[in-house]
Amino acid sequence: MQTSYNQFFYYAIIGLILSTISSCDDSGDAAPSENPSIHEQFSDLPDKAVFTHLPTDLNEMEVMDAMGQIHGIPKMHGGFRLLNPYTFPAQIPVYAMGDGYIYNIEKEFRTVVDRNAPAELLGRDYDDFSLNMVYSKHAGGYYGHVTALSEEILEQAGEIKEGRGVHNWVSIKITAGQVIGYVGPHPGLDIGMYDYEREHYFANQEMYGREYRSAVCFTDYLTPALQEQVWAITARTAEPRCGRVAYDKEGTLAGNWFLEGTTEITQWSRQLVFARHDLYGDRITIADASPLLDGDGIHTRDIEPYIWFVKGNTPMPEDITIESGPIKYEVANHWLLIQNEDVTPEGTLLIQLLEKEKIQYEYFEGKSAGEVFDFTSQSRIYVR
Repeated sequence: MQTSYNQFFYYAIIGLILSTISSCDDSGDAAPSENPSIHEQFSDLPDKAVFTHLPTDLNEMEVMDAMGQIHGIPKMHGGFRLLNPYTFPAQIPVYAMGDGYIYNIEKEFRTVVDRNAPAELLGRDYDDFSLNMVYSKHAGGYYGHVTALSEEILEQAGEIKEGRGVHNWVSIKITAGQVIGYVGPHPGLDIGMYDYEREHYFANQEMYGREYRSAVCFTDYLTPALQEQVWAITARTAEPRCGRVAYDKEGTLAGNWFLEGTTEITQWSRQLVFARHDLYGDRITIADASPLLDGDGIHTRDIEPYIWFVKGNTPMPEDITIESGPIKYEVANHWLLIQNEDVTPEGTLLIQLLEKEKIQYEYFEGKSAGEVFDFTSQSRIYVR
């Protein structure tokens, strides 16, 4: 269910990844600051975030996508896909979920390229805004792919400079239910959130920015009645329904790995992930991001990593330890395998934990498990 939208728009959150994991989005450097003073600048923020309004009109949405989609490391945002995004001008409202402040606006341009779009819209450019917000003394987040701002927000924002990573610092008070923008013709609305009072375990905490370590689901802050409305259009059935980003388990294969010598989270090609699929939450999902290009993500928008499911869906990565010795995974493209469990594997992975946080890894393309016996000089070493 997450084909063209997720493939093309992976990097609507590299900016938040760039800022929050390395200091992690596809929207340039539009990310909350690592410095808690962002929250301290607003003296009337409450202790806890509470959302009393939905972010958009759900009858205009096809599905809610859970956070944690794996391309490299799991993405810290989820969002909604629009039923009919192809409207000019944008007409579907985006609301403030709770009281708070917009403190940064970024503006880029995108072009309608989806072959499913009406012919008269193909090639048309549209605005693409990212809005960074704070909701409490510890929680904040952002909307990505807002394609028009409300008149009220525009008036208070003043001149908005354009460009990837160009910050427009503002202080705009918002209230729950207020229309702050609109979406369409972009096919989705991204929603990311963090809460400094909650922090995930990662084997190498220093590799990740504070917001990524504290990534949470916006649905956690909705009232129960509003949550149920969101679940009604949520495809994921595994708990947590809103998805997850953290899979590291100490001393096991589970979680995120980086090619030995990696120094920056934006070295996408050096990432290797053993986790679960964001939609099919019971399926082992492996991402070998070696085909990607490092940097801000612009040049990798049309490049896909290896995303595999495992034949037989066993053994679970969290059960694989040093004592397990070398293990083999027969793998296939995740969309092919979910449609046909008998599909011929694309190849076999050979993996071994050498130390608690160090593995040897090799992909044998076109070979079955019975044809793989030992590592070769093409194997790679990954660490946490």
